[in-house]
Amino acid sequence: MFINLKYTLCFVVKGEVVLMLLREKEPNKGKWNGVGGKIDPYETPLESCKREVWEETGLNIRNPVFRGIIALDGIESIYVYVCDEFEGEILASNEGILEWKSLNWILTSNEAVENIPLFIEEVLDLQGDLHVYNCCYSAAGEMIDFQKMPLRLIEA
Repeated sequence: MFINLKYTLCFVVKGEVVLMLLREKEPNKGKWNGVGGKIDPYETPLESCKREVWEETGLNIRNPVFRGIIALDGIESIYVYVCDEFEGEILASNEGILEWKSLNWILTSNEAVENIPLFIEEVLDLQGDLHVYNCCYSAAGEMIDFQKMPLRLIEA
């Protein structure tokens, strides 16, 4: 399980709102998502998170907090971060439109990526436990199952 941990996703928070991206590209084209993308070779997930946020928003984030993993059918996986420390101004993005959205909007809107309401409250709770959020999809791309499992980190 979790063979390809090759993406990052970051939820940038300002007070009671979260920066969301209306994606212009697949996957999730036409849906609101956090910002992130592919981890480059020789790049750590944390480095990727910071780079992707800067590239997509123009914001320099500081001290992003690792908050779990989203697994897609138990095969491809995404490192999830939350960050409320940043500087800079939001710039236009070639990835899509950026807007600050309330948590309530994210939880109730059918315009957000369908799996986000299932885990975002826990991810934003920086005191909460870490989890793997496994989303299973049909061949047609519909989410057919969602499981939450504790994430056990190996200490060196």
